[in-house]
Amino acid sequence: MSYSKESQPLPSVQSINLAVPLSLEQAIAYSGSSRWLALHWEPELNQLCYNDGQTVGVGNTYAWQIFRHHPKVERLCHPYHLGDDGQPARHYLLLDRETRKLYVGESIVVEECLKQPQVLSLLAALDADNPAISVRDNLRSQSFWQERRTRAIALGIALLLLLGLPAAGFGVEILEKNDWIEVELPKWLD
Repeated sequence: MSYSKESQPLPSVQSINLAVPLSLEQAIAYSGSSRWLALHWEPELNQLCYNDGQTVGVGNTYAWQIFRHHPKVERLCHPYHLGDDGQPARHYLLLDRETRKLYVGESIVVEECLKQPQVLSLLAALDADNPAISVRDNLRSQSFWQERRTRAIALGIALLLLLGLPAAGFGVEILEKNDWIEVELPKWLD
């Protein structure tokens, strides 16, 4: 399927499903500490430019070219114009350095968002994992371990019976308390 940059309306800022390597900032020579980092190509400078809301600078051109033209990145960024030698960027890549999520957005919108960190906090919160799904997965996980614990208890009882410990005269008594099986030995073995 072919994408035309002009034919499809694109949302102002949207998430891109791409795992961003931890070394990206170091590779492009960004040394700031801001959570959010916008990246684009500036044709007038013939350089990668970054903006973190506090600092605007230029980065390592070669690292940007390697990242930007990697097949995975190229495929995901195809519908966007991140700048080239002929035209300025209409879109910026926006990296959430805390979650390592990558977004793409209209350049004007991204620049305004960088000036207002609460907007980017809202974006991160909206894009966070759905709590309902997390609770459901947590309940499934608890059910899974509950089932495994029940099986382990049953196997333990079976092993005790097979080994004949109660029949050997040790007076082993099995008590069930709060879903746990406790083995109580007679006082004379203490």
